[in-house]
Amino acid sequence: MTSSLYECQVMHRRLKPEQKRFDYRIFMLSIDLDAIPTPTFLSHNRLNLFSLNDADHIDLGHPGGIKPNLLAWLAEQKIKVPPDVKVRLVTLPRMLGYGFNPVSFFYLSKSDNTPLFAVAEVVNTYREMKLYLIDQKGDASWQKQIAKNFYVSPFSDPADAFDFRLGLPTEKLRVTINNITESQVSLTSTIRGHQQELTSRRLLTYAFKYPLLTLKIITLIHWQALKLWLKKVPYFKKADRPEAQTDVLRPHSSLKKDP
Repeated sequence: MTSSLYECQVMHRRLKPEQKRFDYRIFMLSIDLDAIPTPTFLSHNRLNLFSLNDADHIDLGHPGGIKPNLLAWLAEQKIKVPPDVKVRLVTLPRMLGYGFNPVSFFYLSKSDNTPLFAVAEVVNTYREMKLYLIDQKGDASWQKQIAKNFYVSPFSDPADAFDFRLGLPTEKLRVTINNITESQVSLTSTIRGHQQELTSRRLLTYAFKYPLLTLKIITLIHWQALKLWLKKVPYFKKADRPEAQTDVLRPHSSLKKDP
């Protein structure tokens, strides 16, 4: 397992109550967590042009970084993995110290590269986090429909469901995430990527090709939300549905009960 990059096209298409589509391009890191690379313009837990920071991912307080904390979360879910399990993280890097990862993906495999399952790590604009185990094997992919129970967008009910379809990350990256409302797809998001070699030269090229990458993404999210709000699309206030927000990591104050 070697680390690499994926140059990706992202698409979001809302089907109801308001039809809307927008597309943009990004690149994502694909990192072997047992051998995190640090070429010239990429650092681990240090400021650089691009960086991978443990604080942006699952943290249950265990030492050793992202992988031990992910394995601890799996143990809490009663999921057993081999002691020599491999973990690949596909995620956005921080750029010039600023990071925002709407979704990252952990792909777990045996030491002989036999796929085991995947975990989606979803983060909202409140910086809350929730993990979803995706362990139903499909045709060259992992699939699962699972209760969302997480506040991702004011225009989607946190009591909706996610339908994940994750292709195995090889030369191509193929991800589809559907938001299911009352048994129908209300929003579909896709990531389609092509694998590239992880080199210092390519990272420097991407700094110009994708300037202010993570800042651009969170700006797009708020801009699209503003347009829906101006169209008076019905929305959910976060504090109104605490019962539909469960097993949330780094919970916002709206979820913390008064003593």
